[in-house]
Amino acid sequence: MSNNQLKVRGADPKVSFITVCYSTPGLVRMLLKGIEAADLKFDYEYILVNNAPGDGTTEMVKEKFPWVQVIDSPRNVGFGAGNNIALKIARGTYAMLTNPDLTVFSGELEKLVKFMDDHADVALCGPALLNPDGERQDSCYRFPTPMYAFYRRSFLGKLPSGRRYVDHFLMRDTRLTERPTEVDVLMASAIMLRRSALNEIGLFDEKFFMYLEEMDICRRAWEKKWRVVYVPHAKLVHYHQRESNIDWPWRIITNRPARAHIASALYYFRKYWGKQHPHLHPKPVEM
Repeated sequence: MSNNQLKVRGADPKVSFITVCYSTPGLVRMLLKGIEAADLKFDYEYILVNNAPGDGTTEMVKEKFPWVQVIDSPRNVGFGAGNNIALKIARGTYAMLTNPDLTVFSGELEKLVKFMDDHADVALCGPALLNPDGERQDSCYRFPTPMYAFYRRSFLGKLPSGRRYVDHFLMRDTRLTERPTEVDVLMASAIMLRRSALNEIGLFDEKFFMYLEEMDICRRAWEKKWRVVYVPHAKLVHYHQRESNIDWPWRIITNRPARAHIASALYYFRKYWGKQHPHLHPKPVEM
């Protein structure tokens, strides 16, 4: 048995990795090979929820990565519901949501674990996500106003006022490269969650099929006086495809992710209509 498998089989894992996948067996294979190669310095378990049973992912993972627990969902239940399936059985102190399109490097996830160990009032933290060329992605945001949908989905976002709004929403006006910083929202592609905080905050709202579910859970964390923090000294590579991105409005008709994104935005604004944002002023966090 390898050292890696011994860590996976720890009785009390420090981290429960959770990946929800849908017809991406190649990406899942590369992600899990990266986890093995990273030689993580903490005990962990790995739970993979397959939202497309029958696509070959389950069989491949059971054969090549027997240390991974695979759960076939009965159908494509969506991102939040898929994560909830795993969160209900996860045993780790922390749960690390890990998209299939990530690349993990040795020593980086240990930085997130240490940060969470040192900051007991933080419910969720996230690393810097980089493009394959090393450029930093926009992976933390401010809570949006209803104008968000218009600026992100129409020509208004190309106007000077629209660009200023989008830059503010994406926190491009804030220095995020030097030290951990409180943020409103973290991108769900890579988030570490404190299990004890989830007992108070609750799991993902399954009415979000895909997109904005992380905005909702981060907002509920802030409402319960937990903190959400971006940790830039931990870095992962993210092959972000932006499947919901469209260049012309009428392409919503043929772009299912774009339709799901809009439906989630409408639900989010209905849910929080008339409520003030619980966190308005990002500030640096002491290491």
